[in-house]
Amino acid sequence: MAESNLTIPHALFMNRNLIAMLIDVLVEEGALSDAGRQRILSETMSAFGAPHENELDISSADALVEDIFRKGRSKGYLGEAPAARTCPGCGVEAEPGQKFCKSCGTKLT
Repeated sequence: MAESNLTIPHALFMNRNLIAMLIDVLVEEGALSDAGRQRILSETMSAFGAPHENELDISSADALVEDIFRKGRSKGYLGEAPAARTCPGCGVEAEPGQKFCKSCGTKLT
């Protein structure tokens, strides 16, 4: 099938992420060039307008990772991990629920 004849069925217009994944598979399998991928994605995505709030951008691996972290931060899912508890006597890291240091026996608070 020639790239110029490749069309996206109208039913798939409902999910831009599915389209991007399917097109990436075509590129990986050698059935579509990267230039063809870019052309189809730009034409298809422009027909959708702005992405919906809960959609992830999977136009590339980097975009997906950035989008996941951006959405996670905006919803308060990401933040700094709590500081690890350490023994006041020897400084060894304590496991959650541990009452005494495994290294020196000091009571943990």
